[in-house]
Amino acid sequence: MSGMNITKSKFMEYIRCNRFPALNNIHKRRDLDDALKDRYYDLLDSLENASEAAYEDDFLTPDLTHLEVMMPYFNKVEVLAAEKVISMFGGETRFGVEYGTQKLFLRDYNNFNLMCYVDIYNKNENNINIIEAKATTSNKFMKLGYTEDKIRYNLFYLDEFDILRLNEELDPSLLSNPKYIKQRNKLFDRLEGSGVYVYDLAFQRFVIEEDIKDAKYYLAVLNHEYIFSGQYIDEEPQYSNDIVRFIDLSSITKELQINIERDISTVIDRIVNDDESRVKLGKHCQLKKMRECIYKDLCFDRFPKKNSLLMYMNKHHGFKDPEGEKHEYFNLIDDGYLSMEDISDSWLSRKNNRIQRNSAVTKNVHLDKRKIEAAIETLQYPIYHLDFESFPCPLPRFKGEKPYYQSLFQFSLHIEKEPGICDKDKDHYEFLATDATDQRLDLVKKLCELILDDSGSVLVFNEAFEKTRIKELALMYPEFSDKLLSINERLFDLLHVVKTNTKLFTALGFDEERAKTVNYYHEDLSGSYSIKKVLPVFSDLTYSGMDVSNGMEAVYAYAGFKDLNPEELQITRTHLSQYCKQDTWAMVEILNKLRKI
Repeated sequence: MSGMNITKSKFMEYIRCNRFPALNNIHKRRDLDDALKDRYYDLLDSLENASEAAYEDDFLTPDLTHLEVMMPYFNKVEVLAAEKVISMFGGETRFGVEYGTQKLFLRDYNNFNLMCYVDIYNKNENNINIIEAKATTSNKFMKLGYTEDKIRYNLFYLDEFDILRLNEELDPSLLSNPKYIKQRNKLFDRLEGSGVYVYDLAFQRFVIEEDIKDAKYYLAVLNHEYIFSGQYIDEEPQYSNDIVRFIDLSSITKELQINIERDISTVIDRIVNDDESRVKLGKHCQLKKMRECIYKDLCFDRFPKKNSLLMYMNKHHGFKDPEGEKHEYFNLIDDGYLSMEDISDSWLSRKNNRIQRNSAVTKNVHLDKRKIEAAIETLQYPIYHLDFESFPCPLPRFKGEKPYYQSLFQFSLHIEKEPGICDKDKDHYEFLATDATDQRLDLVKKLCELILDDSGSVLVFNEAFEKTRIKELALMYPEFSDKLLSINERLFDLLHVVKTNTKLFTALGFDEERAKTVNYYHEDLSGSYSIKKVLPVFSDLTYSGMDVSNGMEAVYAYAGFKDLNPEELQITRTHLSQYCKQDTWAMVEILNKLRKI
């Protein structure tokens, strides 16, 4: 063979746009190998039990420093998948947890070397089975479905061997059902959700079919319904085979082969032409997604740092001109619309967008003081400012947990006795696990001890995350269920005071239009109400320079507990304590400023 090697990872990146290969050739950016990058994406993609905003602005560039603490879990997923393959399919099985040790397939295509390593290769008397192990969960596939006559229908079904298969195998008439086809088409979208994994496997099939025809192609993922028994032997968790679930994608990957061949030809043309000219921006940039293009800054450099078109809230719904014609925001960008001011106010049918534009033009802050005051008046004292930190481990570690269960290991609590009466240190309380062992019960006891049976509000920022975690704890520890659920009833979301919440404000007597309108907007928010954006508007507090400065860094810090000596552990725990304390003190400061505006 001759020519450049095109690996699966390189193919998935180079098919983004015409410019990517040329930029990669110029900058020669050293990236993670296929396996490490895949594992990083699997981790982020599978934070599905947390609300999306819980990790907003917290995603990190993948690097070995952060991934090394997660690698034992990722490697174990592949081992568990291989063990299930051996027990289910029999025959000969080859796999390896180190990249490059698996079975390698090569294909010469137009003088380019297509190559892929197969996570698990199985050959028995009936079939050759190609299995790609992914540390994501089956939920991505099982949640695909549609409703017809108020009845829910799924895209996949579980057969007698617990393998997910497309329902069309049982009922071919589904292929003429538009609702079924709409969901099925999501499997062909290489930029979103489950489609990413299908496309990945389809590329491997294209390479492999040079040597092997009619193999079976599966994804091996974690069963999101699996509950760990808590059994350990010699400090090793004992998982049953049903922790892994296979998804048969043989028919879909076969159907995709014509697309893959077309896209490989496109990638080769791009490599040969080496054209660094600007391209139209679009979905392929995956802006603010976990697979965001590494060269995004080079392509988005013409946008203003403040008040860009990209900072409009709900921009994905597009904008309508006075004639009623809808304009998608990527089309507007292509036509030269780059800032908020570039769009006429008459094109903004959403009031919140008009507020944003007005703030950009006038530099004035939008403020609905009466709504903010009305929300604050509902708070009961003492106020318990609460924040949790959790570890979404790919594999369940403790009894009752599922894959990627948001296992709590820390909370911070500031108790504000009266309006503005709260000392940063004296009124601060916390729980932080001393090591990597199961300390959830101690956390629950401490939380229930500190939050008294009074009428005090429990203030959080983005309540969906805290509310879900508390419900999980109530199920896990029924002896504390009443107390935990009573805490949940007292949760109050500070985000609703800063931004808005239609249900809250209509209940407080505001009409629906006003209830939907944001309470506060400053141009520095840049269209985001994450705490990292809100805090600088109301306070001089900063996370800059902290050793642990965001939620994902907290995840990695805790994940590394087991590998630290006592001195290192104490230092890391101090950093985690400082970070979580900052989160609750930030809420104290924001609330105090809101009272005074």
